[in-house]
Amino acid sequence: NALTTRLYLKQLNKKAQNLLIRFAEPLSVLATLAGAAFPEAFLNKAWRFLLDSHPHDSINGVTQDKTVLDVENRLQQVIDLSQSLGNRAMQELIRRINLDGFSENDVLVVVFNPLPYPRREILEAWVNMPIPAGQTEAFWTMDVQGLQMFDAQGRPVSTQWQGCSHETYCVAEVHTRAFPFPCKRHRVFFDAGEIPAGGYKVFRAAPLQKDTYYPVQWTNSNAATGTLLKTPTMLENEYLQISMNPNGTFDLTDKESGQTYTNLNYYEDRGEHGDYWINRKPMFDQAITSLGCSARIWSEEAGPLQATLVSEIRLPIPSKGNRAEQRRGDHFTDLVIRTAVTLQAGSRQVDVKVDFENRQEDHFLRAIFPTSLKDASHADAGGHFLVDHRPIRPQGPTADSVWPDMATLPLNHFLDVSDGQNGLAFLTDSLTEYEVMDNEQRTVALSLLRATHDWICTEMRCGSWFPSQKGGQCLRPYSLRYALRPHTGNWQAAEIPLAAEFFNVPAIPVQTRTHKGSLPARQASLFEIDNPHLRFSTLKKAQDRDSYIIRLYNPTPDQQKGRITFHHPLTAAWQTNLNEQRQKEIKLKQGRSWSFQLKTAEIITIELISG
Repeated sequence: NALTTRLYLKQLNKKAQNLLIRFAEPLSVLATLAGAAFPEAFLNKAWRFLLDSHPHDSINGVTQDKTVLDVENRLQQVIDLSQSLGNRAMQELIRRINLDGFSENDVLVVVFNPLPYPRREILEAWVNMPIPAGQTEAFWTMDVQGLQMFDAQGRPVSTQWQGCSHETYCVAEVHTRAFPFPCKRHRVFFDAGEIPAGGYKVFRAAPLQKDTYYPVQWTNSNAATGTLLKTPTMLENEYLQISMNPNGTFDLTDKESGQTYTNLNYYEDRGEHGDYWINRKPMFDQAITSLGCSARIWSEEAGPLQATLVSEIRLPIPSKGNRAEQRRGDHFTDLVIRTAVTLQAGSRQVDVKVDFENRQEDHFLRAIFPTSLKDASHADAGGHFLVDHRPIRPQGPTADSVWPDMATLPLNHFLDVSDGQNGLAFLTDSLTEYEVMDNEQRTVALSLLRATHDWICTEMRCGSWFPSQKGGQCLRPYSLRYALRPHTGNWQAAEIPLAAEFFNVPAIPVQTRTHKGSLPARQASLFEIDNPHLRFSTLKKAQDRDSYIIRLYNPTPDQQKGRITFHHPLTAAWQTNLNEQRQKEIKLKQGRSWSFQLKTAEIITIELISG
């Protein structure tokens, strides 16, 4: 039950892991293969901070507040180091991209994909367009404002302009003072199309020309080609339709299968009188839901590429529990929950962002989703090097009994519930616990918060209470992300693990300008795994020698074939064990790729030598 203790700590840990293992480390290897220096000391420092955060009680937060503050500090160091190292790696790669074909005044955006699989993205970008010296803008102007994105071949791509602001940045210059850089900072969404696996794609940004319109989707300050916001409470694209209900829940229709899921994402809050290790309901509990709430609903960005509906509810819950009388308290305060539901063009999933500030104690908050998949007997959840296939019914000590507390189980990246014909997947970048209820609705519950008092036990299962410490009550703001992805068939056919990877590791746009280089000018894949069913585990430097390690595994129930390809030439490769001890040499094809087969649940580790 410690899965949801101090969930904010698990959320910070997942962010640190994603940035280190999926961003900083692989991009640093790719930059090194391109000729940059490898930042080994800094990466080792980040790993040390991460592993120092992972002792059993430390990462679970089942300890005093001061220890948890130390863990938070270490994880924040991992995040800061990883962000800096990943940014430096992208900088080194951009320096080597041949952008000589553009003009000196062109504003360029390079989009990086850190994962070894091609992906299609609608990206949000903030683009700084320089303001020429001496140019001013009248207080009242009828000129159309906007920004248009083009690919490296000069073709316009669909662009949703969201406005701009005037900014002045300080630009450092050696041996002199910083000087001002005036610009217009534009917020845009644009269709990046397919971004190469483990590589990059180049785009150009340009001010919208008056009376110039392109045969793509676009918006500017005056007009738009369309919008995904169909009514004040409905979003719709080619695949999905989302309708917001007056109580803040939403209905989701998969247009291809015709399946509709109703009353999704209501909230349930019950009492919590346990401790760090054990969930315990009060004897006289009240489970309060948001189904009876009246939501304030509004739309945010709305255009042909992305639209968002937001609901805000006020859920009255007890401010703290009454442990002496084994019940919830009598003084109620509002838990204000804001839920943003976002749909993008061409997307088969709806993204959800939940924001709230917890000011109440002794309670357990969950998001609830009735799936109506009554014939589903098992749920599939992301695990470690596999997908956990678990029965929904938590079998008890006899045939006609259940263990209710054994229904809450861990997940990593995703959960999928399917009846074989239709399924609903939940993608997450930080949540740790789920329950699929054994009812006709096959209701899914995602744990969002468990607030409990600070009681610490010893190995003899006696302990002490620290009433002055409130860390276990999780009194702070929260911002949580997850996505719902309806599909036909099971998780494997719908490639849910791959969708979860993309949800955890976004593509990254970086602004630059023209310069010479040796890497391809328009786009390039720097490393690729050609089978989307095979999971990428790591790309790193070998522990004790100047070579590199790539590791992947097969979580599916079938044998899988695959090929790994690198852009830069390699001189040799070996298959190793997990300790990076060489086992057999691998014959490379043209010094860049090799094929292999993986059995179910098999892990493969390869050592690479570059020239």
